Amino acid sequence: MVDKTINLAIDAMGGDNAPFEIIKGAVLSIQNNNKINILLVGDEIQIKNSLSQLGPEALESIETNRITIIPSEGVIKDGDQPVIALKKNPKASIVISAYLVKNGQADGLISMGSTGASMAACALKMGIIKGIERPTVGGPIIGNSPNTLVLDIGANIDCKPSQLVTFAVLGTVYAKLTFNISNPRIGILNVGSEEGKGNKLIRDTYDLLKNTNLNFIGNIEPQDLFHNKAEVVVCDGFVGNILLKTLESSGDLIEHFLYEELQNKISEDLLNVISTKALNLFNVGETYGAAPLFGVNGIAALGHGKATHKTIINAIKSIIIWIENDLINEMNKELKNYKINNNNE
Repeated sequence: MVDKTINLAIDAMGGDNAPFEIIKGAVLSIQNNNKINILLVGDEIQIKNSLSQLGPEALESIETNRITIIPSEGVIKDGDQPVIALKKNPKASIVISAYLVKNGQADGLISMGSTGASMAACALKMGIIKGIERPTVGGPIIGNSPNTLVLDIGANIDCKPSQLVTFAVLGTVYAKLTFNISNPRIGILNVGSEEGKGNKLIRDTYDLLKNTNLNFIGNIEPQDLFHNKAEVVVCDGFVGNILLKTLESSGDLIEHFLYEELQNKISEDLLNVISTKALNLFNVGETYGAAPLFGVNGIAALGHGKATHKTIINAIKSIIIWIENDLINEMNKELKNYKINNNNE
């Protein structure tokens, strides 16, 4: 690990609370970490207005080069078709952010904007790792199974069996590097644990995974996700995104329920501790801030559109770890060790 300044490109225009919450998170992060500099990509006027609202110290960060504003034109929204939107907005904030990583001005990027657009921009500008068909987004999503990685969680709605196998390979490499597990267990998210269960995609993926040298343990049912049955669980992005949003909303519901039931019955401090633990049991999104985009030749952290400044702070902490561990080069090296047979498709 090289001790050097880390430059991060942040899509200031991505997310429901952009740009103010995104910029607030960036400013607070540089105030607490001297080894990072931030490239804020977006509308220059809006970025400067947000910095002004955060006080003179935030504006001074431009003069000291802790923050650099990189102008962009246009924003790609969640409802836009990614490929078409990228063609119409070639200078959009996420496109410029990806370019900064590609040309070495930034060591990684963070975006809370459209997942589809972020994935497409990163693939277009950074390129895809050799041997990977399509990038994917994944991460730990359950609090009491912090070493269980689920992917895809929304980047690829329709998948082929061979793509799910490459997701398993990428997840295995990530689990090795971040969880320090020498031989991560791989499972397929399914409606039953027996071989032969599920739709055609799942059955064909099962057959492919059996013929790899991955540590494939078979099918994983939804309830198994809470009990550390596997370190890497694969599914298509349609299933994964529904799972993610169900868990997030369940955590919010239980947190609110506990708060309402216990309010005025226990101390406020204890109430906050209990309700926060309940939230994190189902949703660790705020803990990590963002999930890595797997499969592109550059480090990218993608987060939820409702992100606040706290989310950005945690996303910055996460991406620093990936950069310091040289995630992309390590993935490229590890991928050579895995055999993928796509002949069954």
